[in-house]
Amino acid sequence: MDGKQLQGHNLHKLLLLLLNVVDAVSGDSPVPVSGYLGEQVVLPCTYKGNVPVSDLHVIWGISLFEILHKFVDGNDDLTEQDARFRNRTTLFKDQLEQGNWSVLISDLRKSDQNKYECQIYKKKEEVHYLLKSNEVHLSVTGPGFSTGVGVGLGIGILLSVVFLVAVIGVRRILKRRRRDSI
Repeated sequence: MDGKQLQGHNLHKLLLLLLNVVDAVSGDSPVPVSGYLGEQVVLPCTYKGNVPVSDLHVIWGISLFEILHKFVDGNDDLTEQDARFRNRTTLFKDQLEQGNWSVLISDLRKSDQNKYECQIYKKKEEVHYLLKSNEVHLSVTGPGFSTGVGVGLGIGILLSVVFLVAVIGVRRILKRRRRDSI
């Protein structure tokens, strides 16, 4: 790749990331997410309840038989993980207590393009109660194929910037409130 192609490639990746942020907060179901072949992508899922992480059972999958990632009793349980996702998924362990159950997929492949579901259950004794279900539609783009993401990029960038500024502002307010309450 020459310098101009590399710059275009990096701009395309940035725009996909910004569009993912806008799409994730839009409230549409399923949430559309776009990723670039060979790169990483985050499938968003959040749940913040009054349930300890150790009492949650979280399953990311395409179906009951195609498990992307599973979290049980406070730990990853990858025994049922579909072979095509081995060594390519991770949860943000340092953010679970804050309710971030998003999953990172590495080395994105064209075959990863699909509809995924994040299911969060509360475990009480031997029974699991569904607390939340979230659908994400992953589109993969790369050399030789496209998902048609180029429409409305200007608005997407503007909304992304507004969203990021709002998130930073809310975090600062929450930090001040925590400091003031101590």
